[in-house]
Amino acid sequence: MDDLSQLTATDATRRIQSGRLKPADLLEACLARIADRDPAVRALAFHDPDQARSARANPGPLHGIPIGVKDVIDTHDMPTEHGSPIWKAWRPKADAAAVTWVRAAGAVVIGKTVTAEFAIRTPGPTVHPLTLGHTPGGSSSGSESWLRKFGQ
Repeated sequence: MDDLSQLTATDATRRIQSGRLKPADLLEACLARIADRDPAVRALAFHDPDQARSARANPGPLHGIPIGVKDVIDTHDMPTEHGSPIWKAWRPKADAAAVTWVRAAGAVVIGKTVTAEFAIRTPGPTVHPLTLGHTPGGSSSGSESWLRKFGQ
């Protein structure tokens, strides 16, 4: 597979652990894919490539695996806006437990995925990555598009 951004987390982990893939190369492939597709798909509520590049990937079972975190889950180093204008630019003081765990396992949080307001109300701007005229639906619209690798 030439496009590293299309690897599953399992395949990427196996390649990283065997020394056949550098975490930095995987990260750059994912950042390039985001730069190419997110202007159309709009799956990310927050994304800072330089911050992602400077993040420390701890050794562990998820070493170097880039992840997106739904924008209702706190991250100490990124805004958590709950998909709502009333929470615009709010910065939590600490990571949610789930974020703490994945970071400790070696994952690199590279952005926050769009959610419907408070995960139940007004949908966000994300479109379906394979059919840009449609919504991916649900409160996890950005996460759904993320999982589909931002489409073709």
